[in-house]
Amino acid sequence: MNSSYVTQLFDLVLSPTGFIGIMVGLLIVVQALRIQPLAWVLFSLCCFCASLAKFRNQFILEPPPLVFPLQQLREFGRPITIILLGMLLILTLAKRTSWRKQVLASPIKYLIVVQLVIFLKTLSGGSLLFAAFSSAVFALVTYVVIAGPAKWVNNDQSFQYAIGSIALVGLVFLGVNGYQAVIDIYPITFSHGRLNGTTGNAQHAAVLLATTIPCFLFWIETQRRFNLKLFGIVSVCLIGLALAMTGSRTGMCMAITTILFFYRNKGKSFINTAILLGIVSVIIVMFLGKDGAILGADQTAVSARLLSTEHTRQLVWKAMWRAFSDNLVFGMPLVKNRLGYGESSWLAAGASLGLVGFIPLLLFGVECLRSIWRLGKLAILRPRYSNHCDTIIAGVSCLLVGSFFEPFLLGNLSFALFALLTYLSLGQYLLEVQKVQESYYQLSKNRTMSIGVS
Repeated sequence: MNSSYVTQLFDLVLSPTGFIGIMVGLLIVVQALRIQPLAWVLFSLCCFCASLAKFRNQFILEPPPLVFPLQQLREFGRPITIILLGMLLILTLAKRTSWRKQVLASPIKYLIVVQLVIFLKTLSGGSLLFAAFSSAVFALVTYVVIAGPAKWVNNDQSFQYAIGSIALVGLVFLGVNGYQAVIDIYPITFSHGRLNGTTGNAQHAAVLLATTIPCFLFWIETQRRFNLKLFGIVSVCLIGLALAMTGSRTGMCMAITTILFFYRNKGKSFINTAILLGIVSVIIVMFLGKDGAILGADQTAVSARLLSTEHTRQLVWKAMWRAFSDNLVFGMPLVKNRLGYGESSWLAAGASLGLVGFIPLLLFGVECLRSIWRLGKLAILRPRYSNHCDTIIAGVSCLLVGSFFEPFLLGNLSFALFALLTYLSLGQYLLEVQKVQESYYQLSKNRTMSIGVS
């Protein structure tokens, strides 16, 4: 997040198109107060817009343009996301309170501490405007998710809406990039043939796709009608195909982690689903593929990338470890008045923030593992919530695995951050439901014993 986004935000808000868009958005907010699914759709759009970015490196300063209106959306991705966050904030403040008392999940507390360290580090030796704006954006994202979507989840139906909102981001990504691919696939695969889509690079696209998989698995396992189940299976297959087109080994590791954790206690269900996924995948590839290409994109280089055993992050990781070792307490000095992160949330925290930032991030990881353990026990204790717990376990595990290879835990405005906060909040809801049910059971037991004595 830099000053150019601030300028873009004001330009967009003050433009006729932006003014009309905001007015339409406010009308949607008013309707969303009455129609709960509409509020979740608005949240999904915000999450998707947070993923919009341009691919750039030292050789490519400006990527090929997308078709209308995708190019315009990508140009103003961050400002649009902030405007949508503002609308969600209005919706959050206007909605009624729920029965829940402990909405904030424990791991999120330590993530907030990490961001506080980033703010202080940037403030001490960098740009005051950049530090203030970045921290304000993170605070807005965190508050909106915790006081909004997290608090909206107060029953099983709203839990399904929340899961559906993350899945919808994957569907929007497929729809938007499918539209671009049908017209001209080159602008979203121009970098070595890898699919970066409307995100900043292939890794970001892979993280987005892999993170949505647990939600589609939840859909598949909870739907009883075959046509609805088939919709989920087709969606997973298309997500898997797009994930393969990114050529991201990180994304593949995240997807494998998701499947292993979701189906760890569902052997028979896994076999049945795997067979259906295999059949549908073959049909989709036969339909979309021709002469070894998918929608016209040559996948030779991508296949080689997926099968490669080369450790492409080795030099970056060694450099970050060396920076951590040389600047153990407060991390290395700022570069160009801001912090720079390499390809790992954990090593980046150590290198950039030192032990002051690494320790709270480590505690965040410990709390995530603790939540996974508690949800695993709940899945066994309450079979009714087995799929719910397994979805959250798979989602959090997926993102934890990805965090070892990407620095999204240190970001302040990204789809990965939205998804992580949502998964952790949903896990907190399940644990709170269990606590309430246990209290009610104990209260009923005590009343029964009192009646028996009297």
